[in-house]
Amino acid sequence: MTQTSHRKLILTGIVLAIVIAAASAFLASGSPDGLERVAEDHGFIERAQGAWYSALPDYTVPGLGDGAASTIAAGAVGVLAVTAVSIGAGALIRRRSRNL
Repeated sequence: MTQTSHRKLILTGIVLAIVIAAASAFLASGSPDGLERVAEDHGFIERAQGAWYSALPDYTVPGLGDGAASTIAAGAVGVLAVTAVSIGAGALIRRRSRNL
């Protein structure tokens, strides 16, 4: 596989992942997740503490509000972050295997 076709494949995958994340944003539930539901049912939800750091709180992008556009943008940011980490890890693995 040539470098150009490899880059096209990666770009196509990224675009496809963002489209899937955008489409699935409309399927997201507003209901609490399992752990939150148990905490509500057993009466200790009020003792919950927020995370010490939250890049995208409640799957929203600060400044975009709570609507679908914010959820879609948060999904796109997540896809790009996972892609960057994956490509970086792949590059490190490739570099180390060449040096062995």
